[in-house]
Amino acid sequence: MGYGGPTISIIRSKDTSDKGQCCSSMFGAFTFTPWNQESPDFFGNSDCFLFRLGPDPMAVYRPTAGGDTFSSNNNTLDSDETRNYMYYNPASRSKGYDGLCHGIGYGGSSDLPRLYIDEVLDGCRAASEDLTFEKGALLSGLTDSSASHFEVEAIEAWGVGTSQIVEEALTARDDQRIDKQKQIRKAMKGAKGQFLEDFQSGLTGNKLFQHRDQIRGREGDCSLDDKEEET
Repeated sequence: MGYGGPTISIIRSKDTSDKGQCCSSMFGAFTFTPWNQESPDFFGNSDCFLFRLGPDPMAVYRPTAGGDTFSSNNNTLDSDETRNYMYYNPASRSKGYDGLCHGIGYGGSSDLPRLYIDEVLDGCRAASEDLTFEKGALLSGLTDSSASHFEVEAIEAWGVGTSQIVEEALTARDDQRIDKQKQIRKAMKGAKGQFLEDFQSGLTGNKLFQHRDQIRGREGDCSLDDKEEET
């Protein structure tokens, strides 16, 4: 993440026809909007689409509703799932307590995207319809039209566009990585500084050894200090 330009993602699924699911398939999605928002809400615009490459005949599924850049946290469109283009919600954002899907999604809803790649590649999904994109199967060789789960064999993500767009997008990615490293160093420095401050004030030492004072004098304790005083 962090690439500041259009991307195309291509997925190859495993052959799970023996489980009544799908044969090995190739499919994916194109997005013009950069993946730069960690959020429980959808974002992006209508310059995106889903596609199937094979082995079934190639197909492209475009948005059914036009529109400008959209975020589903817009109060006037909260219930509108016709413009749920892109979704990026890592578990680290909410520590996994938001009850939503944690990964990358396209279409559908935040708890059930049409095309969904789980961040640990468990429970991935590619449904045949939703309210955002045109209807049609992404998986090939389906024996059950309602089947949607698949197992990932390989994923590739490519930055696309003119040489200028790619160069600017890579610069944006590098800048984001630098900012994130600064945040990590600042957090580590703050934690170390607090520890040293507590240690110098004696607070850390008191916390580390206060249990000795709590158990000293209890019946059956093994206090070495008391034994030394008796001898």
